[in-house]
Amino acid sequence: MMEHIQPTLTKGAAVQPISPTKMQAEKVSVHYGTKQALFDVNLEILDREVTALIGPSGCGKSTFLRCLNRMNDAIASASMTGKITLDGGDIYSPGLDVVELRARVGMVFQKPNPFPKSIFDNVAYGPRIHGLARNKSDLQEIVVGSLRKAGLYEEVKDRLDEPGTGLSGGQQQRLCIARAIAVSPEVILMDEPCSALDPIATARVEELIDELKQNYTIVIVTHSMQQAARVSQRTAMFHLGYLVEVGPTEKMFSNPDDKRTQDYITGRFG
Repeated sequence: MMEHIQPTLTKGAAVQPISPTKMQAEKVSVHYGTKQALFDVNLEILDREVTALIGPSGCGKSTFLRCLNRMNDAIASASMTGKITLDGGDIYSPGLDVVELRARVGMVFQKPNPFPKSIFDNVAYGPRIHGLARNKSDLQEIVVGSLRKAGLYEEVKDRLDEPGTGLSGGQQQRLCIARAIAVSPEVILMDEPCSALDPIATARVEELIDELKQNYTIVIVTHSMQQAARVSQRTAMFHLGYLVEVGPTEKMFSNPDDKRTQDYITGRFG
């Protein structure tokens, strides 16, 4: 008998009407030199939903995540074939402004990485370089609004001039989320955003993800099956560089089509 994780599902994983496609990967393969990391991945990312990427270590889920905003471009040995679109436009088309792409598709990393700047300047960095604020008042509004959306403003409003590195781990991660949303992205990528956090900070970030999906499309890589069940509406299972299956989270955790998914979710994966 398969063990169900279904009872841990929360409102974040409730059945929702089918959303339009925000991003789409078609036959995406990635090589690092001669080693192939992804094989012909086809995956739709639906608008204003949370898609969880799960699978054992080294299965390609973080490689795929980095394809979605071309972070792999920074790796000299990396090469990609296939196609990835954002609102129908090819993000790998020649001449595309990668800086602009990364403003539309933001990234939150596994380890909180605030800049060695004040809390205010961490959040203001993106809007400044992208020219999103016409004046100091505009910038203040963007920073405060982003910190509010990240659920951090009330905790830091009296110390915005203090270093962001002085915050707790959970606060630093929410600061990084505020920094990501300050440039008004459409998609937020999260690569194991809670792996370095304690349970209380993890719960706060998960609550934040549930709130953010009202306005953003979110893709999260996680090794926690409980977290995937709690926060996502769709789940994609990767194994050895292949996309095994994808579907509504509730179905994936209660009645997956592929035995590899069942074995991984129930801890019998070998």
